[in-house]
Amino acid sequence: MKDENLEPKSDVEKNENGKITSDDVKFMRLAIEKNYKQFNPDTHTFIMWGVICLICYPVIHFMVEFQLFKWILPFFLSLMTVGLSYILISLCFINRREKKAGFVPLIKKQALWAWIIIMVLHGLTWNILGTVFNNYCAGDPGFLFAILFSIALSITGIFSSKKEGLYGGMLIYIGLLLAFFIKDYSYIILGLATGMGLIIPAIIIQRNYRKQEKENA
Repeated sequence: MKDENLEPKSDVEKNENGKITSDDVKFMRLAIEKNYKQFNPDTHTFIMWGVICLICYPVIHFMVEFQLFKWILPFFLSLMTVGLSYILISLCFINRREKKAGFVPLIKKQALWAWIIIMVLHGLTWNILGTVFNNYCAGDPGFLFAILFSIALSITGIFSSKKEGLYGGMLIYIGLLLAFFIKDYSYIILGLATGMGLIIPAIIIQRNYRKQEKENA
């Protein structure tokens, strides 16, 4: 008579004894990947900055063309104030919503810090210092902002496995190259490239997220 204790236990029996099976590991891996890829992207901030770029660059181009130099700084600072205020308010609502849900994706925190370091610390610092003190040793403010948008958007796309973000960064990069060689219309080109590079990927990412959300409901 065989000793029952020597016989291998099935996966069901192992589960009942509190042990983890290969099926459990696969399930946990799929759950992690699902949460990693399907967190709410909250792309409305990208759309807002895209609209600001579409307005800001062409307006500054025409201000320079008509020699309205004294209005450039107030106009630029006004748009930056609107943009930063919108971000702060939206972050408060997003943070409250995610705390209420009890889940704050790590990837979202990483992407947020990337934008803060790249756009706020570098972008605003060098653009405001250059405009206020009329010292553009760090580069033309319009080109600098577009470069930083391209880098930040590409990094976000890589972090979150969203190829649309990477494509948006590349679109801005191509716009930068065109603007560099077509100097007379450089700010108009930068406005279109940066604006579309932010808005189009944001709309596609948000639409895909809504689609996945309906499928998982």
